[in-house]
Amino acid sequence: MTTMVRVRGVKRYRDRHGRWRCYHRKSGKALKAEFGTAEFFLELKSIEEGQKARDPSPGTLGLVIKAYRESPAFKDKATATRAGYLRYIDVAKSLHGMALMDIDGPFLAQVRDKISAKRGRRTANYALAMLSILFEFAKERGWAKDNPAKGVKRVKRERDRPRANRPWSLEERQVVLDAAPWQLKVPIALAMFTGLRKTDVIGLTRVVLKSGSIETSKNGEEVFLPVHPDLGLILDMAPKHTAVTIAATSEGTPWTESGFNSSFYKLIGRLEEDGRVGIGLTFHGLRHTVGTLLAEAGASLDDIRRVLGQKTLVMAQHYSDRANKQEATRGMVHRLDPLGRKNEKRPDGV
Repeated sequence: MTTMVRVRGVKRYRDRHGRWRCYHRKSGKALKAEFGTAEFFLELKSIEEGQKARDPSPGTLGLVIKAYRESPAFKDKATATRAGYLRYIDVAKSLHGMALMDIDGPFLAQVRDKISAKRGRRTANYALAMLSILFEFAKERGWAKDNPAKGVKRVKRERDRPRANRPWSLEERQVVLDAAPWQLKVPIALAMFTGLRKTDVIGLTRVVLKSGSIETSKNGEEVFLPVHPDLGLILDMAPKHTAVTIAATSEGTPWTESGFNSSFYKLIGRLEEDGRVGIGLTFHGLRHTVGTLLAEAGASLDDIRRVLGQKTLVMAQHYSDRANKQEATRGMVHRLDPLGRKNEKRPDGV
């Protein structure tokens, strides 16, 4: 009489030659030693210990991250959004091995301050927002009682610091385009006339531009791309290259995001030092420039949203409010008469 012995976590089967084979279910690794022998159990123990070292410990933030990355809540997001989430998950990697019960608000406030001091206010705030998403995910599954990140305040912008991604002035747009070498002039012009985000600009191909529309990488919204005559002139004058993308490096190869960032900020840094542009120009500021110019031209909130490929009217409202405030201020200043001279007859030249 044959006794069947089952070993938990191990699958035993006969191969096509009729020989018994075994593999570890979780790792998928085959066990080479004969089933049931001392060597077999030693090999199984080694595999399980190796697997345990790779898996996040139960109850840790790392376990939550692993589960979140495998869930539709993460997988259904746009490619660029997922990349951004992973970037800020990595910022807080020192917390991944911690038990959820050991992470509270005061501790996260310390983490926030350390990240802010080392990597800046925006990175600290985005990392905190990402932790809040992870804890909400854990709460839904009963892994955490509350969300300690929810009550932690974001780092405020210093009063004397320029607003992030401010619109470029007309003079700044002219100066940068004139000073930029062609490998930077082309992507800057693309952003300046379309309002596309950096990822979409450096990845834009002539085929897509010719098709007249693009699906944005951040939210999957369709954006139409009629070519402005001034943009068309710049693209026609640009040196030819063999890269599939419209924007290319000086070697004629597609840009990487890190390579483009380095070259762009070197150019902006030189112009800042020379006093030719103001402090705080960013590439994303060109998107805000397009939104602001559309609002100043009288475009509706919905039209601005469509042009920029936004799902909501929030940013379109921001551009419209800014344009309205600027126009109202200009009109009110013309009505001011601090010196009481409106009714006076002024000498020539005054």
